Amino acid sequence: MRIAVVGAGITGLAAGYEAAKAGAEVVVYEAAERAGGRILTTELAGQPVDEGADAFLARVPWAVELCQELGLAGELVSPAQRAAFVYSRGELRALPQPNVLGVPLDFDALAASGIVSDGGVDRARQEPDLAGSPLDGDESVGSLVRRRLGDEVADRLVDPLVGGINASSIDDLSVRAAVPQLAEAAARGPSLVRELSRLAASSTADPEAPVFYSLPDGVGRLTDELVSRLGQRLRLSSPVTDLGELDADQVIVTLPADVASALVAPVSSAAADLLGEIDYASVVLVSLAFSAADVDHPMAGSGYLVPAVEGRTITACSWASSKWGHVGSHDTVVMRVSVGRYGDDRALSFDDDALLDVVRTDLAATMGLEAEPHTVRISRWERSLPQFRPGHLELVADIRQVLAQDAPWLQVTGAWARGLGVPACINQGRQAAQAGLTEGAIVR
Repeated sequence: MRIAVVGAGITGLAAGYEAAKAGAEVVVYEAAERAGGRILTTELAGQPVDEGADAFLARVPWAVELCQELGLAGELVSPAQRAAFVYSRGELRALPQPNVLGVPLDFDALAASGIVSDGGVDRARQEPDLAGSPLDGDESVGSLVRRRLGDEVADRLVDPLVGGINASSIDDLSVRAAVPQLAEAAARGPSLVRELSRLAASSTADPEAPVFYSLPDGVGRLTDELVSRLGQRLRLSSPVTDLGELDADQVIVTLPADVASALVAPVSSAAADLLGEIDYASVVLVSLAFSAADVDHPMAGSGYLVPAVEGRTITACSWASSKWGHVGSHDTVVMRVSVGRYGDDRALSFDDDALLDVVRTDLAATMGLEAEPHTVRISRWERSLPQFRPGHLELVADIRQVLAQDAPWLQVTGAWARGLGVPACINQGRQAAQAGLTEGAIVR
């Protein structure tokens, strides 16, 4: 079987690795001069610091399993700090525990956190006794959380956490596609809090087990190892402009939806139109290194989130040198600041100096940090995070159904399909390769 993979982000690399491991004749094409896509680790202040994702979920198996296969399992590290904060109502406040994706399971802990007002706590306390019904189709996360727990919990807890992951607003995000845990709980009974608590109680997972993993050399270590395994099967600086020119029985396209749409159009205009419906958010990651002597704010935690209702430009600040034992040093503090969300592209319009001014202003306002960084790195990720609108899973199913009819030798997948985290992308790439290798797979 000859398989061509278009795109060498983590999805394409995983697809190519899986196909090659099974004995297929594989070529992975990448238009850029490097592989890895939005996973990138470069040097900052003399040490490797990620420019994109800096971790992956430990309890979702796909990334961990791949690391085991690649001989990287012994290198995995977990965060040194678990505590996280929210900048709300004028100060940094600890996330109330326990919570599931920002949904509080203990209302006394919610009250003690101060993240929402007394009125917001009183509204949330009503949730277990509110009449309700299962999800109305695929509603938005915001719609579900607001009707169950009120606007303050939605705006100051769930939106900065869930919306922050997707650089979006929870009012625009599909429950089923973006947070299936909430969809499962909502389908089990009217009280979201009760059902989430039951699901948590029935879980066999060790509560002390790591939530996230990374690698001491950065997440880029994982993509570098895949590149090494692929060897000459990987062709960099090799853009594909016509699928018909590929000498392959099966083709797997792992590009962003808008780029994939243009490539797919000649073989399936219907699939191309559907791919074109998927929108993206742009974000910027500003990495900063400070002299430790200049930073007097306590950083006993992994960092903090900034709700959109606070009106700040930054959306999160990761205290990287506190979060990870392998980042920073006794005399260097490293932070990674996220800027930008869907519908707010101000950060992309700023030049580097103006952006740094805004970031430093927000750091001063949120954590009292007035120090000047001695090293700055700005990573601009334009149209990088797919937006999972209500109905997204049906849209993905329609794309696959149309392609099965118009071009059964072609698969299109990626972060836009069923999840943008590293494990989800790995799984989607490997599944695509396995599907292409199945007995009876249709070839050109």
